[in-house]
Amino acid sequence: MTVDEPTAAPSRLAGVPDVRGETVTPRLRLRPISLDDHDAVVRVCTIFTDPRTWTHLPLARPDSDDQVVEYLERQARSWRDHGLGRWYVSLRDSAGGDVIGVGGCDMTHPGVGTWDLGYRFACTAWGHGYATEVARAGLDAAHRVRPDVPVTATVVDQNPASRRVLDKTGLKPVWHGPGQASGVMYSVYADRDLDPAVLERVLAQ
Repeated sequence: MTVDEPTAAPSRLAGVPDVRGETVTPRLRLRPISLDDHDAVVRVCTIFTDPRTWTHLPLARPDSDDQVVEYLERQARSWRDHGLGRWYVSLRDSAGGDVIGVGGCDMTHPGVGTWDLGYRFACTAWGHGYATEVARAGLDAAHRVRPDVPVTATVVDQNPASRRVLDKTGLKPVWHGPGQASGVMYSVYADRDLDPAVLERVLAQ
């Protein structure tokens, strides 16, 4: 698999707070996703290609490590171009700093114009409230970096645990229906009322 990170110099939006450093929550250590940490890339590939982490939406599981690397490349570009992307997540008290998942807010869908909040964890990290901790940190970072940009998240009906995470962050459901391609029922959550045009772009992504 390819682990070359984009070589373009970082761009900064004028007046955007810098959250590119390490973020620490009560139990977690959050590092901006890049591709220069080979061990983290390999660990995320293992997590994302594990069928158990896609129980609620198996058709979305990556078929190869290369597809996961493409996802990580998009996250690196979100950090570069928008000042925020998703993080590598590790436990604060882990001596080795092993990555247990990824999460946070990114802007990787061109033309949508919202922060997308999401997270995915290794099965061994489930049930500890880590997703809620990361989601709250991501929401806070998005509000600091670009408070004018809505934060949205999507969750399928078959994943009530993820729905509970979004409820705990304070996001509210603004739409519910079938996916345009998959037909799977899901909800869109947001931190504010969405303009119909913005919602339409979210649904089309």
